[in-house]
Amino acid sequence: MNAIIKIGSYIFDLPVEKKNSNYSGEVVVSIHEGQYKLSTQNAIYSFGKKYTSFDIAFQAIQVQQRNINEVLVLGFGLGSVVDLLEKQSTISSITAVDIDEVIIDLAKKYLHTPLKSKVKFICADAIDYVSQETNKFDMLIVDLFIDDETPMPFMQADFLRKLKNLLSEDAVLLFSKIDDLQKHKIENIQFEQLFQQQFPNGFSIDAKGNKIFTWINSPTSF
Repeated sequence: MNAIIKIGSYIFDLPVEKKNSNYSGEVVVSIHEGQYKLSTQNAIYSFGKKYTSFDIAFQAIQVQQRNINEVLVLGFGLGSVVDLLEKQSTISSITAVDIDEVIIDLAKKYLHTPLKSKVKFICADAIDYVSQETNKFDMLIVDLFIDDETPMPFMQADFLRKLKNLLSEDAVLLFSKIDDLQKHKIENIQFEQLFQQQFPNGFSIDAKGNKIFTWINSPTSF
């Protein structure tokens, strides 16, 4: 990204590439405020270091003070969470799972961070992946959307239990849901009850149009 384009992106949203996805319809990569942004018709999937929902959540849990080695991201976009974790020196590997091969190809093309060499891309349905995976992770990020909706299978108790089985001691779970429209707010009230049934002491973080449902696998770590 040259300097002229970067400066121009603070004035205009500059389209870079468009792709048709079997899952999300048309997805658009653009440059906005110096960051690559991945958008659908109704949602932003990634926005570099300006992906404010996870930036707020990482600050709330004081992520820089945590010893995080293995990270699992379900629903990767262009990898904004990797951009935001760039200074997390303890990370040894990041497993990026996305069902959409189009999204994975775009992430491989536009993700530019020293942590990229530690990312392992897996094209798979998150339901199938968590049902088969046996490794434990220190951070598990759920960012699963089709446009602006979280698919219903990911809001079931069985899926949440499988997530819990993948968490190491002192691990952090961050589950993102859109929270801008009334339909989302109603859905999230119901989901929070389910989340807290599966993750006692779980809590939600308000994150500028998103809610990040959070659980830390240690009573003394937060």
